[in-house]
Amino acid sequence: MGPHSERKEQRLLLFSATGTLALSLVGIAIGLLSGAKSILFDGVYSLADAGLTLAAFFAARLIARGADRRFQYGYWHIEPMLGFVNGSVLLLACVYALIDGVDTVMMGGRNVSFGPGIGYAGASALIGFGMHIYIRRRARGLGSSLLNIDAAAWLFGGLLNAGLSAAFVTAVLLEGTQAEKLAAYFDPAILILLAICLAPLPLRALAAAGREILQIAPADLDAQVSSIAREVAARHGFVEHQSYVTQVGRARFIEIGFVGAAASTTMTLGEQDAIRQEFADAMGGLRPGYWLTIDFTADRRWL
Repeated sequence: MGPHSERKEQRLLLFSATGTLALSLVGIAIGLLSGAKSILFDGVYSLADAGLTLAAFFAARLIARGADRRFQYGYWHIEPMLGFVNGSVLLLACVYALIDGVDTVMMGGRNVSFGPGIGYAGASALIGFGMHIYIRRRARGLGSSLLNIDAAAWLFGGLLNAGLSAAFVTAVLLEGTQAEKLAAYFDPAILILLAICLAPLPLRALAAAGREILQIAPADLDAQVSSIAREVAARHGFVEHQSYVTQVGRARFIEIGFVGAAASTTMTLGEQDAIRQEFADAMGGLRPGYWLTIDFTADRRWL
């Protein structure tokens, strides 16, 4: 990702955080005024999301700085760490909402004013869909996992708020009918549904971040590197090769070792660099965040 793309990523993250913050404050206010905890939870969830998106903005600025004396591989490791914190905070919010919703149902429900909630949920749904489309289009080609997560969160929020609005409309329609008593259970029931539906999002973020923090080799990257290394080894007469890969945020670390046929095999530095370039070209070229190391030896112990 070049300087222009990095600045674009930062602007999108800041814009998204500002929009999420504004929406969350409106949601919290309407939730408190109407007594609807489902709206209040949605606002608090969005507030946490805004804070984490803002943290992603500062993380993106750090990553753009590149390597320095203290962090000689750069700041790529911040990306999965932030994803793990993000997932943990949002998952805890879902667990709390689930417990509160179940407790309210067991206590006989809760009477709330659904009118303001309908407007808020409907408007939030439209904004969520709009922001998802906008961020996805603007982030196309940037390869930013931070923006991908953010766009997915807007889409998910839009879908849930659309459902929330429909549920509130149903509750209003029940007023004055024989099923009016059921309306008291709508808010806690929606709160439970929100918690259950939102939980997979932070769980997926935790799983993805955990794999990178533990440096589990991505299967697709491992297969690609192994395939190219095998072809290069066969083309240049190497008798053995070994590859190691890992991914941290958007950074990919690739190490290849080739074993020559005999200790007497000689290669100039230029020939070695030509093989390195050949490998890099097969990977799609050297890009920011790619750490490619290729070694040559006659003794497999050095692999």
